[in-house]
Amino acid sequence: MVNNFNGDFMKHYKHSYKELAKIGRRYYGDTNFCSVLAVAVVADISYGKAFHAYKREGRRTRTGTRQMMQHQVLNQFKLKSERDFDKTDTYYRKTLNNVFKDCKNWTGRYLIYVSGHVLAIRDGVCEDWSAEGSRRKVISIYKVS
Repeated sequence: MVNNFNGDFMKHYKHSYKELAKIGRRYYGDTNFCSVLAVAVVADISYGKAFHAYKREGRRTRTGTRQMMQHQVLNQFKLKSERDFDKTDTYYRKTLNNVFKDCKNWTGRYLIYVSGHVLAIRDGVCEDWSAEGSRRKVISIYKVS
């Protein structure tokens, strides 16, 4: 367990996309949860913590979210998300396949936004179903710290 900024002790999780998606479907009856999964990955928290943080922000089960809500949830866990202009400029309107080829060298945690979807990259590993290759166009890339 690691001491949180506000003095609470918070357990850190390193679940993969498949594990988190299975938990979301089986125990929470949830779908359209890409943002919940992405936040759980970049914040190293359980699916349940991310799910309930989104509920506090007004997300309904089985519905998607907007980018602003995702950043508000990250703020609940004392995390900052700043647009990485260097990476966004490099990959803007290129496909996710281009990102996946190069992200193996990236350190840290990133949120990649494409039309209607968000995915997480943690220390060069893509945690998403689209990791097998996608032609979706990258809109923006945020570094989470």
